Amino acid sequence: MAAKLSLQRQAARTASLAGTIFHQMPVATVHYLTVQDVLWINQELTKKECEFKYAQLEEATYYQYGYGKSRDVLKQAGTFLQGFLKMRPFSEGSPQTALIATLAFLSINGYDIHLEPDQANALLESVAAKQITGEQAVKQIAQQSNRPPELNPAVRTHIRSLIQKYGDALIPRDSTEAS
Repeated sequence: MAAKLSLQRQAARTASLAGTIFHQMPVATVHYLTVQDVLWINQELTKKECEFKYAQLEEATYYQYGYGKSRDVLKQAGTFLQGFLKMRPFSEGSPQTALIATLAFLSINGYDIHLEPDQANALLESVAAKQITGEQAVKQIAQQSNRPPELNPAVRTHIRSLIQKYGDALIPRDSTEAS
C-alpha cells in the first residue's frame, strides 16, 4: 500500500512539474495550407475552375513543409514560393496562386506582409526568372507580427484579405504564366 501511495505521489509530482514546464514554455505551432485551400485560391483568383495536375498540385503544396527544419517559417515560405513556381500545377494562374498561397502561409504563421500591390508582379517575376530566391523574396516582404499567435487561424479569412489586396494587381503576364 505504501509503495502504491509513493508511486501516486511521484506521478502527481511529475505531472505537476510537466505542467509547470509546459506553462512556462510557449509552444510554437506552424500552420499549413491544404491542397483544398490552394485550389480555392486559384479559383478565386481566376474566377473559374482551372484544369490542374493533382500530383503536381500536391507536391507544390507540400513545399511549405520544412522537414527537419519545421520552425523556420521564412525559409519554408521561400521554398514554397519557389517550388510552386517550378511545379505550375494549374492551367492558368499558377504564379499568382503561388504568391497568394505564400503570403497566406506567412500570415497564418504570424507574419505581417510589407508589399505594395503594384510591386507584387515584379517580386513574383524576379523569383520566376531566378533573379532572387524565394527565401530572399520572402525576407524582403515579411516581418514577425506583434499580434498574439493564433491557435487556430481563420485561414480563409487571411486568404480573402490577401486576395482583396493583391488580386487585381496580379495580372497574368507572359513571363510568369508561360509553362
